[in-house]
Amino acid sequence: MNNKKKLKQKLITYALYPITLYDTICDIIICRTPLYKYVPSKYRESHGATGSESTRYWILKDIFKGSDFSSDDVFIDVGCGKGRVLAYMIRSHFPGKIIGIELNDDVANIAKIWSKIYNQIEIISGDAMEYNYKDITVMFLGRPFLPDMFHNFISKLESEMDHKLNFYYWVDQQSGDYLNDRPGWTMIRREKVFKKFGFIYLVPCAQRYSVWEYDPSKK
Repeated sequence: MNNKKKLKQKLITYALYPITLYDTICDIIICRTPLYKYVPSKYRESHGATGSESTRYWILKDIFKGSDFSSDDVFIDVGCGKGRVLAYMIRSHFPGKIIGIELNDDVANIAKIWSKIYNQIEIISGDAMEYNYKDITVMFLGRPFLPDMFHNFISKLESEMDHKLNFYYWVDQQSGDYLNDRPGWTMIRREKVFKKFGFIYLVPCAQRYSVWEYDPSKK
């Protein structure tokens, strides 16, 4: 790494520090423990699963902006990791049931431990491809699958859903276009997310998310 790249990396680290500190404080207030540490996937080859990385609170605020939920809604984070998204839903006063499903037992146990104080949260340690989503009305994916497994997952959803689903997909560049023009799927919005500190982008690649409605009656 040359000197310019080293300097840029240091500047990014320093610029990110206040945001990381803010995320950590939010974690501790909501969860009594920090959730920021990345955990690599043990199931990339066998299950097409990606690693566990906590999404920043300011990004989640942007993704869920304008959303209106009711006590009848059932939310699930597929590949919930340590549960940062679940913590955000608690922080934003989601009124319904909140579910997280995570393949890695060690990571799921972290979410199980901190979430015990919240009656509305349920953590499932298991394979997302084996869960039945027929009661889910709101779904979040933080790119838990590689493309082929994402395609399989969408087919599974379509076979189980008999009602409308609100679908939030973070970091959708790799697989999100698969839903374009797919019967039953309507894009609500698609946006890129980044923050700038001077000349430094805190999300260097300006990551993208999309929000969809799936209506099986339109298939």
